[in-house]
Amino acid sequence: MSNNNFILGLAVAAALATPAFATVAQAQAPKPAAAAPAQNPPSRATLLRNLGTSFKAVDTNGDGTLNIQEVNAAEARRQQAMIQQVQTRYTQEFSKLDTDKNGQLSLAEFRAMAPQPKYSGNAGQLALQKLDKNKDGKVSADEYRAPMLAGFDQMDTNKDGTLSQAERQAQAAKTAQAQRQN
Repeated sequence: MSNNNFILGLAVAAALATPAFATVAQAQAPKPAAAAPAQNPPSRATLLRNLGTSFKAVDTNGDGTLNIQEVNAAEARRQQAMIQQVQTRYTQEFSKLDTDKNGQLSLAEFRAMAPQPKYSGNAGQLALQKLDKNKDGKVSADEYRAPMLAGFDQMDTNKDGTLSQAERQAQAAKTAQAQRQN
């Protein structure tokens, strides 16, 4: 294998194998009971050592180069480890939900774990306060319509009384940008 192919193979191995071994190492590592002490920042020497270990693990025939079969096998092992982790997590989550341990989820078990919507008893009062612009304790038809009409008028940039596709798209873009900023 030429020097360029060797470097390419090393890069592929690092990209493919390192996550696989990191996954395996994470699965085998004991979970800390409390906050772990601060770790030393990664060094080039540590990176080289880890890459060497990963390369040797992928180079199953030990010839110092990686071929397509070795890279495919490493990727298959990585994907299988990820699938196993996901399956284990699903099993654990199901076990938490299946409180009577009958292997099935009842609607009651599902609802017990699902987020419950909360009703605010003063939601009507808050809405009334927002809409009642003259603070007379009542909402007139004009007060009720005003916020929606104001929004419509703001979107109707050419003031023709209709919202064109371009005006709707412009509003959607503004909304998306505002959400990204928040």
